[in-house]
Amino acid sequence: MRMDRKGFVAMTGSASLAAFLAACGGGGDAQSDVAASTSAPMAPTFDPATETDGPIQFLTWAGYDDDASSGSPWIWSGYQDGPYGKKSPLAFSFLENDAQALAKVASGYSPDVVHPCINWLLQWHDAGLIQPLDTALLPDFEGIPKEFTAGGTFDGLPYFMPFDVGFSSLTYDADVVDFDQVGGQETYKILLDERYKGKMSFFSDPLGIILTSFQMNEGNVDPYVISTEQIAAAKETAFKWKANLRNYWTAENDTIDDFVNGNLVATYTWPGGYWRIKNHPKMKGRNIKFMQPIEGRTVWVCGMVLTKTAKRPGRAMLAMASANRPQVAADLTDLYQYAAAQQEGVDQLIKNRELIKAFQLDQPDAWKPPLAWPDRPLPNQREVQVAGEEVKSA
Repeated sequence: MRMDRKGFVAMTGSASLAAFLAACGGGGDAQSDVAASTSAPMAPTFDPATETDGPIQFLTWAGYDDDASSGSPWIWSGYQDGPYGKKSPLAFSFLENDAQALAKVASGYSPDVVHPCINWLLQWHDAGLIQPLDTALLPDFEGIPKEFTAGGTFDGLPYFMPFDVGFSSLTYDADVVDFDQVGGQETYKILLDERYKGKMSFFSDPLGIILTSFQMNEGNVDPYVISTEQIAAAKETAFKWKANLRNYWTAENDTIDDFVNGNLVATYTWPGGYWRIKNHPKMKGRNIKFMQPIEGRTVWVCGMVLTKTAKRPGRAMLAMASANRPQVAADLTDLYQYAAAQQEGVDQLIKNRELIKAFQLDQPDAWKPPLAWPDRPLPNQREVQVAGEEVKSA
């Protein structure tokens, strides 16, 4: 079985990752203040027993479905073994990135549950596309640190069930790639190095394209504070390194296959992708590294929201609850090298302790500026997104 999603490893000790986010301002109360209104919504109450039979539609990332060979059926077993697993079976479609998912639902597509990342939640909320959660149907919700849920809380109500957490960076073959022409240290500027033209790849996310270019231009500064002038400069830089890419990938499986088959020497991945490349039989003996750029890695928190048009919101939330169990959180680590937002009782369930060292989880500073920048909404996010889309489409 394989996972194709942003991957990382669960922290040792339930409070460690939460403390890092609190220190860095990730998902703070400011978002709730921005979204607050004089007429706060009421906490919902859903009754799965009164809902009609029919499928529950998930719009999620590839690999999070229940396919026995390429998906993660163990995530959903708690729901599927319950009273509604057959009456309301799960159906999955896959998103390409956050921008595409938001546009698709805004255009009329009506899944019950979507899997966005935290820096997009304000847009989902302000567009009126999501509704508050009935946390009574999420028995393990309190096991998610408030530092993860705060960015998805509006008017005092939770709209977001955080699920996965991790770094983004470049995976590269250190036997081939060196940084001599770009300053001698690990840096995103390697994407500008024409020696590796056609042998590098990057994720199709328009925000990532511009913010990575901004980091190339500005160095080790907060990428989530960017001016109009800096967006324009980043766009020009992005055009330059686009010429060196083999492609923009939309599914991590594809870029992993490209890498292990010799088509790439560097590609943007999440830690799960790095781990699979590093441990692939074709990479035996190769010096595969997950870059710690001088500009700093980025850190993301993603999870599940209930759409305003959900036909069976109670049953959809029971499916979400299945994904939020401590055993699922531990399995995300052991099977796919992922971190889970759910942390209560998870540490003792994790079997593979080697991963703690591999991803610097025993080094709290690795999660904080200047080594890492926590993901959060950009005030001018639409402007950044448009610039990235223009680079992709040119």
